[in-house]
Amino acid sequence: MLTLGAMLLLSFLILRVNSTQLLSQETITDSKLGIVALTIANSYMDFAKRRVFDTVIADSIFNDPTVAMCTAPNALGPEIGENYPNFDDIDDFNLWDPALSRFITVPDTTTLSSATDPNLFTEFFVTSSVYYVPESDFETKANIRTLFKRIDVRVWTEQMKDTLVYSSIATIW
Repeated sequence: MLTLGAMLLLSFLILRVNSTQLLSQETITDSKLGIVALTIANSYMDFAKRRVFDTVIADSIFNDPTVAMCTAPNALGPEIGENYPNFDDIDDFNLWDPALSRFITVPDTTTLSSATDPNLFTEFFVTSSVYYVPESDFETKANIRTLFKRIDVRVWTEQMKDTLVYSSIATIW
């Protein structure tokens, strides 16, 4: 009877160690994917922030741009014929498609190869949204033109538990 109890206790201990090891491996994998996703988001954001605040201002002959000259909030997004990566201003990175009622996904060339199978790759997906925000609160979407636009970049892969969201503020100045 004592031997049976010891065997049962040993079985539970082995199961607990194995489940802890499996959970640790999942956490490590998710952390590695998160680091790569953050790198992709940062690169995408840097690329976006190298664009002008608004095409109207860049094309303007005026030295003192005004908010009224900027693109209307409901018109933020790529102009006809513009496709990633050939965007000319920040609001082109607003990839919401009202006709489809979803975000357009930008293909990312970054892939993470498997350590055990070099032919197995993890594909990452990127999308972004751009909207005006008031000077008093960069977390709130404004339905009017302001001096500030917020860009939210989302990066995910099927193997990640969560979508990474990386945000930044662009200003007219």
